[in-house]
Amino acid sequence: MKRLPPHNNPPAHLCAFARIRLRLRDTRGFMLGEQLVSVIFIGLLCVVVSAGIGAAMSAYANITMKTRADTMLTQAVELVSDELTYALDAEDGVQEDGRELYFTSATLRSEGVLQTNEAGIWLNADSGQYLLAPTQNGLAPRLASLAYDEDTGLWTFHLTISSGDTVLAETTMTVKRIGS
Repeated sequence: MKRLPPHNNPPAHLCAFARIRLRLRDTRGFMLGEQLVSVIFIGLLCVVVSAGIGAAMSAYANITMKTRADTMLTQAVELVSDELTYALDAEDGVQEDGRELYFTSATLRSEGVLQTNEAGIWLNADSGQYLLAPTQNGLAPRLASLAYDEDTGLWTFHLTISSGDTVLAETTMTVKRIGS
């Protein structure tokens, strides 16, 4: 095996590949340029990794929030539809601002109305209040509309789950009243 001369440059009479090979086999240390390139490369790698972690965390938070909203919507639909399906008696019409749509609750055995406030969806009846779908984890369920058609015996309601002003999940359901 050839030894390099004491200085850092290989002899001029060697071909370019031989010079590169000799330089790569030189174990006397790194040049300043090589160290600078490696520091810059590691710095860029850290920036890319931290940006990727931030994007992944944001995507995970959005997916988790959407999943919670879908789960809450499913539970709210089940509870509201059960209450309306088994209602013992109901008024014909549409629940709007200033007009409540009363029905006789099979759960509380008294006349009541479904209402929405910051705590969630409530069944307010003569015999008491019952929180059907509470606000949880910054997600608020809301009964956006409610209507009953006495001729067909069908309830139609629209539920939304929102975080602030952003609606994350919503559905419109129609259920038949089977209570008597």
